[in-house]
Amino acid sequence: MFAPLAIRDFRHYYLGQTASAFGDSLTPFAIAFAVLHLTGSPVDLGIVVLSTRLPIIVLTLVGGAAGDRFSRRTIMLLTDLIRFAAHGVTAVLLLTGTAQVWTLVALQLVAGAGSAFFNPAAVGLIGSLAGREHLQAANSLISISRSATSILALAVAGALVALVGPGWAVLIDALTFLVSAAFLSLLPRTLADERPQAGGGLLASIGGGLAEVRRRSWLWVWIIHVALANVIVVSPILVLGPYVAERQLGGAPAWSAIGIAYAVGGLAGGLLGARWRPARPMVAAVLFFLLMAPLPALLALPADVWLLGLAGAAAGMQLVVHNVLQTTVVQQNLPESFVARAMSVTMLGSLVAAPLGMGLAGPAAAVFGTRTVLVVCATFTVLLTMATLLVPSVWRVHGERPVRASDPVRASDPARGRDPASTPGHGGDA
Repeated sequence: MFAPLAIRDFRHYYLGQTASAFGDSLTPFAIAFAVLHLTGSPVDLGIVVLSTRLPIIVLTLVGGAAGDRFSRRTIMLLTDLIRFAAHGVTAVLLLTGTAQVWTLVALQLVAGAGSAFFNPAAVGLIGSLAGREHLQAANSLISISRSATSILALAVAGALVALVGPGWAVLIDALTFLVSAAFLSLLPRTLADERPQAGGGLLASIGGGLAEVRRRSWLWVWIIHVALANVIVVSPILVLGPYVAERQLGGAPAWSAIGIAYAVGGLAGGLLGARWRPARPMVAAVLFFLLMAPLPALLALPADVWLLGLAGAAAGMQLVVHNVLQTTVVQQNLPESFVARAMSVTMLGSLVAAPLGMGLAGPAAAVFGTRTVLVVCATFTVLLTMATLLVPSVWRVHGERPVRASDPVRASDPARGRDPASTPGHGGDA
């Protein structure tokens, strides 16, 4: 489980990303209360939240192409510095009392653009740092750090906003980007030389990445699965869960308790993902999606908070295990030179679906009732799982056996970077 941390370059990357993950959990909370302090308008809050997502939706495919074409280390360094500047200016404006909604929107657009380039490159870089034999453990360790830091960061953010104002929380987030950049600067520049450069321009690179995804039915089925899950299951919970908590469970403390349980479940999911090597990882990830069903079902009743906390923990575990297995399968089953582009397509599907689901959840609840919508969420979880498992290629995706200490040392195989679809036992169906 901890083997990747013995690799110096991965350890540097991991420490930087742990610091950055802590900051990432501070800013959404702080920005939300900053907007509410400025205008008190939920419309303004929605505009600012959208400004954080919009550039990621628009630029993710470009970011994936850049991550496969140029040095991932350099891209991540530059985008960390860009996000440090954006959040740093935001913090200064909030601390000096000169922030306005339009300035927050503009700065969040810049920060979101940085994330659109950073995230696909980061997924591609992990294989170069940890090695293919440690991919799943490395992905799990990153998920564990995100879950653990989010628990701490939410408590810190609440205290900072209440005691000294949201500007200080945003400032801490800005500084964590500098910490991340400092650790990235320690990585060897030769990482870029291990990967063949993509030919043609960025548009040609995007087209090549889409073609690689299209050739593998298991991958685009997975992307559709994630998108539908976000639209019909996850997003309505995020919108209607606080509403149910406010109306019937005693307000914010109840929803906060469920959220903490969700983060604890994510931490447990990271521990499980680090050690579990299912023979058919895509089947395992899809089956784990069933753990989402109890939360909307119990919210529909609504059940006691302690039961909802258990359901939240199950949902958090599901999310992390699903993400670890999905990321690892993509890293193992695609040529290394296409990993960033393939992940950018996957990210785009979920990014577009999430705000769509959030926008539809409220009107649907107004027309059909909150309880009905939540029951549909729980039911659809089961139906989507069954439908996805009916696709034959889902069952043909195989995991790689973990390397054990007793295994003989193997020389690197140049064929490992080729398309696994041509190798028996792997899930591509080109």
